[in-house]
Amino acid sequence: MQDSPETKIPCILPLAAKDVKDLRQNPGYSNVDIFTYEEMRLATNQFRPDYILGEGGFGAVYKGVIDETVRPGYTSTAVAIKELNPDGFQGDREWLTEVNYLGQLSHSNLVKLIGYCCEDEHRLLVYEYMARGSLEKHLFRRVGCSLTWSKRMKIALDAAKGLAFLHGAERPIIYRDFKTSNILLDALN
Repeated sequence: MQDSPETKIPCILPLAAKDVKDLRQNPGYSNVDIFTYEEMRLATNQFRPDYILGEGGFGAVYKGVIDETVRPGYTSTAVAIKELNPDGFQGDREWLTEVNYLGQLSHSNLVKLIGYCCEDEHRLLVYEYMARGSLEKHLFRRVGCSLTWSKRMKIALDAAKGLAFLHGAERPIIYRDFKTSNILLDALN
């Protein structure tokens, strides 16, 4: 019998506007790494199109690896790198919102922000890689669903734990984009 996947939800939350200049002067949080654009290019093999995991209103999300070749001394880590599309619907404010909130919040059922890149006009977010993708892909496949009812119940419980954490925070946070495409599953344990 296979173990159930860990379930996580990405946390994209509203925040009072700050600007990128402030972030550059005060780089943020000790648990979030700051990457250069060149490091992001190396991690995604020059943003190869076959490394794209998905695209949304924010921009493209690439699979990448941060290791010794990207940053000396870095433990090899699979990541998802979200690149802000400068012509897209979202901009610096939404990008900064993710850095600010995910830089502060930590919970086993929230996708972890590993770091970010804010260099020149480039805005990228570096998240932990969720190997099994979205719940939506598993529920609405054309060829059979690989999720047993017990796995589905565990996923629902884990997603509820993530929401409960946000709602129970010192300043409660209402996550407004809760849907199957935003529930991410990691590799089986």
